[in-house]
Amino acid sequence: CGSPCAYGSATTILDGLLRQIGLFPYLDPESLPIRDLLAYEAHRPLQMDERIVFHRAQAHVYRLLMEGKNVALSAPTSFGKSLIIDAMIASERFNQIVIVVPTLALIDETRRRLTGKFRVKYKVITHSTQKTGDRNIFVLTQERVLERNDWTGIDFFVIDEFYKLAPRGEVDDRCTILNQALYMLAKSGAQFYMLGPNIRGITEQNHLRVEISFVNEPHFHTVATEVHRFPATEDELASLITVCKQLDSPTIVFCRSPSRASEVARQMVAAGLGTSSTRTSEAAKWVSDAFDSEWHFAQALERGIGIHHGRIPRALAQFVVRCFNDGDIRFLVCTSTLIEGVNTRARNIIVLDNTINKEQIDLFTFNNIKGRSGRMWQYFVGHVFVFHADPLTELPFVDVPALSQSDGASDSLLVQMEEGDLTDQSKDKLAKYQQQTVLDIGVIRANKALDPVLQLQIATRLTGESATYLGQLAWTGMPKYPQLKQICELIFAECGGAKLGSGSARTAGQLTAMIRNLYNSPTIRDLIANQKKFSATTDEAVTTVLDFLRLWVRFHFPRLLRGISRIQQDVLQRMGRPYGNYDFFAARVENLFLDPSILAMDEYGIPLEVARKLSAIFSTDGDLDVALDRLRGIDVGTLRLSAFESELVRDAQEHV
Repeated sequence: CGSPCAYGSATTILDGLLRQIGLFPYLDPESLPIRDLLAYEAHRPLQMDERIVFHRAQAHVYRLLMEGKNVALSAPTSFGKSLIIDAMIASERFNQIVIVVPTLALIDETRRRLTGKFRVKYKVITHSTQKTGDRNIFVLTQERVLERNDWTGIDFFVIDEFYKLAPRGEVDDRCTILNQALYMLAKSGAQFYMLGPNIRGITEQNHLRVEISFVNEPHFHTVATEVHRFPATEDELASLITVCKQLDSPTIVFCRSPSRASEVARQMVAAGLGTSSTRTSEAAKWVSDAFDSEWHFAQALERGIGIHHGRIPRALAQFVVRCFNDGDIRFLVCTSTLIEGVNTRARNIIVLDNTINKEQIDLFTFNNIKGRSGRMWQYFVGHVFVFHADPLTELPFVDVPALSQSDGASDSLLVQMEEGDLTDQSKDKLAKYQQQTVLDIGVIRANKALDPVLQLQIATRLTGESATYLGQLAWTGMPKYPQLKQICELIFAECGGAKLGSGSARTAGQLTAMIRNLYNSPTIRDLIANQKKFSATTDEAVTTVLDFLRLWVRFHFPRLLRGISRIQQDVLQRMGRPYGNYDFFAARVENLFLDPSILAMDEYGIPLEVARKLSAIFSTDGDLDVALDRLRGIDVGTLRLSAFESELVRDAQEHV
């Protein structure tokens, strides 16, 4: 039923049931007796929109936070965990707030939500280069938290999807970085709120001596879910097509990997699924012109089918989600990147695969995927279509190494902690770094994102190299070809380069050539056209280029280059030899040899190729605040942009 008060003679009974189970948002205050109305008003957060009323479990968490307690909340996807963040900001108790999210997609979604509500009273900051205002909300990934060094003025911080604090596998760099971020923020003494779905418990060991109230609400759902199970068949895609043809409401298809999503989207297009619209057709034409008309993303978009995964440029992924939520796209094919916190208005979820990165989905992830079906006030019953047996694993227990210093605490984390916070066991683990003489401990700490063992291996190698080799390291600014190749060879030899970047650069020589090719700032279309000479298909060429830009250029290469720069400086100084400084080149590569503000527009919903058209506006010598001010003042009607490009710029304007 679309109206909570349209129950006829049953209204009183149903209102009583809703109050009994605590679903106050579904009550109509106009029809409540005074006793129920008092209870209803008691669940209204302070200084929020008068239409906002918490359900009972939300109100419990909100009161704990308002009492000044630190809270770790485990609750289903439809619980409304983020609304509690908004309520805490609206209370105006805090001047400096940090919200740590796991992905760049969530930076955009969170920034848009908070800017719309709080832009008058707070400045929302998403980049380390932005200047602070009197009152700030920092929305950052864990990597960007580490880029700032002074968090002493923080009043309140949030860790979203906090289950990622627990190590998953032998090497989990992002987990280590997230724990470093938690440690830095917790040392500020700020109150905090950690939120995530479906966990069994959190570590009780707490060597930082911060009190945490763990709240577990595994069964408090605001929408119902119906699960439909399908027997295993040899042709899963044929079964998928059959199911999709029976659905006429917004549907998400979960796939195990980007390549699987490509395969699924192509099959859906071939089967005639999806319905094109003017909006998606114009977008598809732009994508074809800017990338390649044979790319499956463009072909699916032409049919009104969206694709969302980590390889899709951020602005385009944001556009696809908006189209899905607005009803212009009915089918959205995705991987786990969409499942991890991005809000969608899906009635149906099809769980096509039961693996992620070749590993079986655990019960935690399965529940998280299922929880994306249904939406409060829109789809009161969500439908989940499952093609495999449910996982048998138990829900996880989250060990937080920054607190417990358990065996899961990496050396990279422990070396960043103050000695007074370390256990005796942790001090013993770190003794080898304190006692060695190959590399200064300060350099190890400065390279926050690099494993200390790896740093020592690089330093040891440099110490034993010939004078000719070491002489090639003493460059600053832009390297010559042999100097760049030497760095790339070092990355492949010592840093496992062959395993990085999803194989988009397979050798040191190939990485060298691909980076040098960026010097003249070629368009993405030019890069794809060049890569097609070495690829079997257009999809393979596009994937290679996008993986190279996203993983090598924007992440691995500048991160490793800055680390190597500090290491060679320390080693060569000790040897009395000339040394180099690679920071300038790292920044140039990281920004594709463009003004950093132009590249940053992609996170605000303006694709790189559109931002390049407007380079005269967005070129600000890296001053993102100035670029955003200019964005606000653009008269889109005076620009020579297509309808699709104009829509993107206008949408970006509304959310800065």
